Amino acid sequence: MVVKLLDSRWEVIYFVAEHNHALVDKPSLIKYPRSHQGIPRKRGPSLHISTICNIPTGRMMHIMSDYYGIELIVPYGTKHISNLKSELNKDATKEGDMIETVAYFKDQQ
Repeated sequence: MVVKLLDSRWEVIYFVAEHNHALVDKPSLIKYPRSHQGIPRKRGPSLHISTICNIPTGRMMHIMSDYYGIELIVPYGTKHISNLKSELNKDATKEGDMIETVAYFKDQQ
């Protein structure tokens, strides 16, 4: 599909309806295409809680395996969980760093 901005609105100027690749026919392979990578929004909150509770990545993956029935069909891997944990920890660290910085300057004052 090709779109173009014409008169402050987007218009489709070229479209091909056929797929240009074979469809994935095994549920265990669905996590590999780039379009399906990452953690779905609906799973994010439970993984966020697990991160707050300091549950290790391997254990979190085991919990997701139980949820989906088997590890092969979990739509993301341990690397995705690690990335999410890093992102959440980075946000928490930013807030903690700011609190420590303000406390430091108050002490200096």
